[in-house]
Amino acid sequence: MLVSDISRFGGGTPELKLEWAAIDTGIVSQSIALFYAATGLGTRRRASIAKDRLRELLTLKDTQYPLLEHPVGCTK
Repeated sequence: MLVSDISRFGGGTPELKLEWAAIDTGIVSQSIALFYAATGLGTRRRASIAKDRLRELLTLKDTQYPLLEHPVGCTK
C-alpha cells in the first residue's frame, strides 16, 4: 500500500500537493514493479481500492492519502 502524507510537502495548495503525491507514488510504484520483476514475482498496480475503509483500518490522518497498492504473485 502506498500512502502519501501531503503535510510533508512544503508550500503549495492542497490540490498541488495531491498532484505531487501522485507523481511520487508513480515513481515509487515503478521501483516496486521492477524489484518484483527482477525477483521472479509479479504485481499489478491497483488504484481501485476501498480508500475510505483503508483510512479507517490504518488510522490515517486527514493529510494521509492511500493512493495505490501492489498485490504480489508468483509468475511461474
